[in-house]
Formats: sequence, structure tokens, C-alpha cells
Amino acid sequence: MSGRVCASEVLRSFADEKGVCGESRVCHTLEEVRKAWDGWGRCVLKAPWSGSGRGLVFLPCGVWPASAEGWAARILRTQGALMAEPIYDKVCDFAMEFCAGGEGKVSFAGYSLFETDAFGNYKGNLLASDAEIERRLVGYVPLETLHDVRRHLLRKLPEWLGGHYTGYLGVDMMICREEGYRVHPCVEINLRMNMGVLARLFFDFYVHPAAQGCFRIEHYAGSEEALRFHETISQAYPVRLKDGRLAGGYLSLTPVCGNTRYQAYVCIGM
Repeated sequence: MSGRVCASEVLRSFADEKGVCGESRVCHTLEEVRKAWDGWGRCVLKAPWSGSGRGLVFLPCGVWPASAEGWAARILRTQGALMAEPIYDKVCDFAMEFCAGGEGKVSFAGYSLFETDAFGNYKGNLLASDAEIERRLVGYVPLETLHDVRRHLLRKLPEWLGGHYTGYLGVDMMICREEGYRVHPCVEINLRMNMGVLARLFFDFYVHPAAQGCFRIEHYAGSEEALRFHETISQAYPVRLKDGRLAGGYLSLTPVCGNTRYQAYVCIGM
């Protein structure tokens, strides 16, 4: 159920909904992959099973790259299928987070407005209230569209999960420029506790409701780089509390020492 083929099935359930876009094809042969690429002019290929931001190959217009054929053939051989999707004119990434309880019940857990790099790798989340994230999104699409997408998933997810999963899950989405702006309602489904849920819960429990900030995952190439950053920004932006919650400043969520290469931290009101 965590595979991208299942996410494609959920996406197809939006076919009759207004204000949405998105297409995903499940290919079982190289000929089917080429046909999809020929039809769209350019596309992204996705391995059905891979980590977030991995297992992706972007195919440009024009010449079919030989390296892509070898990669596609290997994925077809080892995983049995390959996802092909058009490349959209993306404005922003966001997600709707849900919680699946017992007896097939699913509830909405909040929004996630997040950032990825050019390769689809996760970089960080906005720390803000659901109302603020919704306010930003309705700068592109009507509020009714967002609520329609949410209602559709609250109907579809219990049927799809069938009581086989309990816990948090996130449905990654995009705002795309297409005949104005539209919502791509199901890019991927993260059937697990994920960074969007973490950011949502961190804000709700620890950040002052009037504040905003960011949650970041950072990689450092060299030794001492993380420690220098940590010491400098800690002095420049000390933590400020209001009503017992974070109202401003920098806070590292992971230990930082001389050999640190990865760090999770938050910046509030900066």
C-alpha cells in the first residue's frame, strides 16, 4: 500500500472532481514508457518503491537519453512496473495529513506546506497554523477546491485502507499553473509518520500560535561547519518564549558537535 502504484489509483479517483489536475501511468514495458514520453514531450519516471525524493529520473524533450533506458529496464526487471508522469509547472508543494484510527476511520490532522529541492528531496516545512497555510494556498486556488479535495480523501482513504493501517499518513500535493491554477491532489502517499506531521505537531504543541517559522533538515559538507553555524546563529537569535511557547529565535532539535553532518532545527520569527 506504500507503493506509488497505489497512489496512482487514488489519483484516478479524482477524475470527476473540479479544480484538480494530475495524471500517472503505470508502465510495464519500455514501449509503454516511450509512448508516455512521446505523448507528453517530457516526463518524470518514478520507481514504484523508493525513498522520498529518490528513484526519480527526469526525461527532457527531444532525445531519449540512453542512461534512462538502462535505469528504466532495471526498475522494470526488479520491481515489475514503472510510473510515468508529466512534469507540471509547479508553484508550491503541500500536503494534507491524516490519521487512520481503528475500524477504518480517518480524520484530518492538518496541513503541511513544505519545500523540496530540484531533485524532489525534502528540505523543510513552514511552521504556521493551519489557518495561515490555508490562507497562503487560497492565494492560488479557491478555498472550496481545498475543502473538496479534503472531503474526497476523507471518503476515499477509509475505503482504500480497508482497516489495514492505523497511524498517521500524508498525501503530498502541488499547486500547478494549468489553465490558471489547479491542485494536483495526490503526488504521493506517505503511509507513515512523516516530516509534515512532525512539523504540524511541533507547531501545535511548542510554538506560540501567533508566531511563524521554519523546520529544517540541513546537510553540511565539511567538519566543524555545523558547529560554526550553530554557535553563530544561537548567539544572533536566542530563543524567546511567550506563554511558555516558542515565540522567536533558533533552536537545534538534534545535538551539534564537531563531526555533525546532518541537523534538524527550527527558526521562529526570523
